[in-house]
Amino acid sequence: MQKFDELLSNFTSVQKIRIGVVCANDEITVQSVFNEKVKEYLEPVLIGDEIKIQTILVQHNFSAQVVPAETEEECAAIGVKMAKNNELDFLMKGHLQTRTFLKAVVDREKGIATSKLLSHVALNEIPTYHKLLLTTDGGMVTSPSKEEKKILIQHGIEVMNKIGVAKPKVGLLAAAEKVNPKITSSVEAEEIMQEFQNEAPDSCWIDGPISLDLSLSKEVARIKHYESPVAGDADIVVGPDITTMNVLGKSLTILAGAKMAGLIMGASVPIVMVSRGSTEEEKAYSILVAMYCSKR
Repeated sequence: MQKFDELLSNFTSVQKIRIGVVCANDEITVQSVFNEKVKEYLEPVLIGDEIKIQTILVQHNFSAQVVPAETEEECAAIGVKMAKNNELDFLMKGHLQTRTFLKAVVDREKGIATSKLLSHVALNEIPTYHKLLLTTDGGMVTSPSKEEKKILIQHGIEVMNKIGVAKPKVGLLAAAEKVNPKITSSVEAEEIMQEFQNEAPDSCWIDGPISLDLSLSKEVARIKHYESPVAGDADIVVGPDITTMNVLGKSLTILAGAKMAGLIMGASVPIVMVSRGSTEEEKAYSILVAMYCSKR
């Protein structure tokens, strides 16, 4: 699939999907839950300042369950508790500090983290690319170790499986396709590729180290005589660090006109967490991807 709207047209659900918005005190966040693209599938639970939320609901003639909470910490604790009790299918970060929200998610006693690592995945609709592309991690894991990169890949594969890609093609990004012993990430990329090929060959096609142009351009691969199932057809690209992937993600949206949906993976439910600068449409597409990932 090349476009989010194709994902939307293929989505089905017998029952409403319960979204918990943590600290739903701002108009744009609430509006995204009631966006025309996704609202028919959702049962919103809005956690936060009851007066502010009810005012927004009345202004727009929306209807939703409101769970009163005064502080950011209380909002986060309630959202996580409801997810843990299977009262919600996924969470969405509203108007609160990311640190406060994630502290509740990873709390050892009361939290909902199921993986050793929470990671950020971005699904991108790029006008010049022939399919949706998942990039990771440009928002959470600053300098992933080799083992953490393997978890990033697993989370990416999980998302692609949920949207219907049975065996995604993974590119482990580097400046060049040849291993450079002076660059740790380049050496690790080859090791990770070999380990996935040996340990989980049916989970994905994987290649690394591989440059971005080889990952995404069949023409470049042809010119360089580079043969790989991933070349020119990657579903997932995994970077060496957060700076690389953050710059790539913002380059795609700012310079290439891409649309981005962002999720946090590694908890018992998907978590929608997008930039404050994201449009309502991007928030709605992030909700859409979370809808897919929350289906059992």
